[in-house]
Amino acid sequence: MPARGTYLLILRLDRDVVGLPVGKLGALDFPAGYYLYIGSAFGSGGLPARLAYHAKRRKTRPHWHIDYLREHGELEEAWIIACPVRLEHAWVSALSAAPDVQPVAPGFGASDSPYTSHLFFSPVRPSPHTLAGTLFQGIEQVADCITHLSIEVHTFHDRQLTSA
Repeated sequence: MPARGTYLLILRLDRDVVGLPVGKLGALDFPAGYYLYIGSAFGSGGLPARLAYHAKRRKTRPHWHIDYLREHGELEEAWIIACPVRLEHAWVSALSAAPDVQPVAPGFGASDSPYTSHLFFSPVRPSPHTLAGTLFQGIEQVADCITHLSIEVHTFHDRQLTSA
């Protein structure tokens, strides 16, 4: 059975994207910078299938909000934690308090979440130290993940998936 868990995508926009239609959210503006998106993969293909899906820039039929933005951004990394517990809400909460990162696009990726958005913006790339500290802070809240934990960081070059 493929590993299931929670992931954080890091996308880079090199130029502003204005009036991007994002499903039912309508037309949204995205300034150039870095976008962090938190999602989970608990379906039959798990994390490997979800990462392969997000690695593709263009989708014939966008399914998730991030699909619309992905077409315009360069996917740089995916931080994943294989854990039997959904960590999305803990990560969104922890990232909301992180320095130099702010939630954007109300409703983005949050149709089944009590949080305003699962998409965050930073004008500069957040440091790995900041990201690791933030994500581990979210994990500490979930005892089951501490005993059943697998952490990976994937980097993307020319839309090819590599493990770091």
